[in-house]
Amino acid sequence: MADLILHHYQGSLFSEKIRAIFGFKGLTWHSVEIPPIMPRPLLMPLTGGYRRTPVLQVGADIFCDTHVITEFLEDLHPQPPLHPDTLGWAVRTLTAHADGHLFRVVVALCFQPKAAAATLGTLGEDMANRFAADRAELVKGAQGLATLPPDVAEVELADLLGRFEAQLAVTRWACGGMPSLADFALYHCLWLVQNNPVVHELLLPYARTREWMQRLAGFGHGVRKEMSAEDALAAAREAEPMALEIASGHLPEGVAQGDTVSVTPTDYGLIPVTGTLDYCTSHACAVLREDDEAGRVRVHFPRTGFRIDPA
Repeated sequence: MADLILHHYQGSLFSEKIRAIFGFKGLTWHSVEIPPIMPRPLLMPLTGGYRRTPVLQVGADIFCDTHVITEFLEDLHPQPPLHPDTLGWAVRTLTAHADGHLFRVVVALCFQPKAAAATLGTLGEDMANRFAADRAELVKGAQGLATLPPDVAEVELADLLGRFEAQLAVTRWACGGMPSLADFALYHCLWLVQNNPVVHELLLPYARTREWMQRLAGFGHGVRKEMSAEDALAAAREAEPMALEIASGHLPEGVAQGDTVSVTPTDYGLIPVTGTLDYCTSHACAVLREDDEAGRVRVHFPRTGFRIDPA
């Protein structure tokens, strides 16, 4: 098996989820730092245009979106488990809620004008303006991603944390006696709040939650080795997609395995990735692409949150 290569940047909350899972599973991985904004000329040949962060690379296989990344990591390194046997459905459901609704709540809090200024001010005026323009482009045409008013978001966060605090009085982790993917999904959202100097005080009344965050942070980030984007691109070019035996099913109407298709997020970052449909299940899909710089690569996506269309 080729090395794990994570394309990420430090302030990305979804990247923090994967970095923390690396720590939980005790994994060694290679870190490719990407710019927080476009262009990313050495990453786009790998993804075919997908621009959300992070991206996991294993040789010539490229995994887009943390849902498909975590499923792959669990198959590759099942111990300790992210989905304990008796809690798989509950863990995935809570994870989806955190990655969806709680994400919207914390973005509304951390990117309201007073909080965004505190974070973006460290970038300098030019980069802050470019960052704002980049994010406006990212959400262009997005459906169902309307920003919550900060006062509404603050109440919703208090509601969630109050209930979570009560649960942590009787359980050590989000779904009971052991850590699970749900913990990491909740954690990376609250990590964004914790690291914002304006809104971090919203966590202060919740001592058990803060202790739980310290326990998760204590897993660390595994063994991180730095890698250049050029070397990561070369690793894809010099490899072939891994051998897979996946029975396809749940194909969209009018689409067959081997067709040329596009795969596009349904919420934001609505940039299609085009290639030959390699496999398709109810959970995930992948396209094969040929690129002058990256060579032959396979790009994987979850089915939930993405659509497949004939190209």
